[in-house]
Amino acid sequence: MHDIRKVIADTSVLIAFEKLELLHLLCSLYEQILLTSSVYTEYSSEMQSCFTAVKAPHGLSKLLEEKVGLGCGESESIALAYISGTTILVDDLKARKTAKKLGCRMSGTIGVLHRMQRQGLISSAYEEMSKLKNMGFRVSTTLMDRLKISF
Repeated sequence: MHDIRKVIADTSVLIAFEKLELLHLLCSLYEQILLTSSVYTEYSSEMQSCFTAVKAPHGLSKLLEEKVGLGCGESESIALAYISGTTILVDDLKARKTAKKLGCRMSGTIGVLHRMQRQGLISSAYEEMSKLKNMGFRVSTTLMDRLKISF
């Protein structure tokens, strides 16, 4: 069974929660959120007590960056998730497809919002996702409709 108290976060998820002003709640869900060197550099905003900077496996991350065309942060995060077996929080579709092909466990902003709602940390994952969509985050209408029904 995997440890859901510890996750690896990509920059996009951190930015989404910062925009929602819910970044601090991530530490209520996870004891430790690992940030690779690139994510730590990319995300130059408010650090939380549960954030820990770590080095990613160089070989695999470079391969993902050069051969798959992922960004540095995504490549390092996926490589670390693959090597460590730790769940990765990532939103980018290409990165999610790559992580899935490698057998990585993953979630994203929507999954984390859903978990926050289930634990009573927020009142509505759908409302928070609607706010993000209004801020320019890409979420399909079909997914939003499914969220509305399921939440």
